[in-house]
Amino acid sequence: MKKKRNLGNPVGVKDYEGYLFLIPLLIPYLIFTFSMLATSFGLSFTNFKLNKPLEFVGLQNYQVLFGDKKFFSSLLNTLKYVAFTVPCMLMIPFLLALMLNSNNLRARGFFRVTFFYPQVIAVSIITVLASYIFQPYTGLVNGLLQTFRLLSPEVEILWLADKNLVWVTIVIMAVWRSAGYNMIIYLAGMQDIPDSYYEAADLDGASGLQKTWYITLPCLKSIHVLTLFLQLIASFKVFSQIYLLTEGGPSGATRTYIQYLYETAFNKWQLGRGSAAAIVLFLIILLVTRVQLKISDRFSD
Repeated sequence: MKKKRNLGNPVGVKDYEGYLFLIPLLIPYLIFTFSMLATSFGLSFTNFKLNKPLEFVGLQNYQVLFGDKKFFSSLLNTLKYVAFTVPCMLMIPFLLALMLNSNNLRARGFFRVTFFYPQVIAVSIITVLASYIFQPYTGLVNGLLQTFRLLSPEVEILWLADKNLVWVTIVIMAVWRSAGYNMIIYLAGMQDIPDSYYEAADLDGASGLQKTWYITLPCLKSIHVLTLFLQLIASFKVFSQIYLLTEGGPSGATRTYIQYLYETAFNKWQLGRGSAAAIVLFLIILLVTRVQLKISDRFSD
């Protein structure tokens, strides 16, 4: 008598054996990620410099970090960037996706590509464009404000030299570059919502705003959580776009945590202290990820 074939597992491979296919990728990942993390953790307890012998100093690097005003100011600037950009990166992409998901909009494909296109442009190019757009005297923004008589011709707004206005410039540049990525995530989530929900709402006479509030938003709970924490982690690691635009100025007002780490490790060659700063950042991101997992589990229940 022939043995019946297991239709649920047609090739006869046990579940745990599927992980064998991950080994070619998993081994290099462990070597180049966790080994480097372990090395940084060990170096954070030393005074490692290229021109000095390696010595164990215990918690001295962490004590110096927590006593450094630039450490706290750079951390505060990074938190400021997180507070400014994360809400914008949730609301604006959601509104764009809501607009592009409408059946009444023509050329939806064109607008999707247009809004997503800055995401594939190099950060350096985006930064150069932003510096020309926001510079005084010949910049596009000041020129438009003067053209529409919102700004006197004799007045020039120094977007990149003012400690407050520079953050407006940075947030606009960040949203311009990255909103399209989150828009695609929201758009994919909206297209997974069954049309029957909206058809039932139409029968009940619901308005477009009511359908968005009572159907679209609740059905995208997991997308909100995913987008929120992807943006949080990306914001904590921000460096290149701000550094290329302002180099941390004016007067250190936009020096981010990664820039502080970079200057400590590679400008001052204090690699042990830079490793300590990297470990602190790792712990911050680990804490954010832990909160994400708890919130995700709550939404999945």
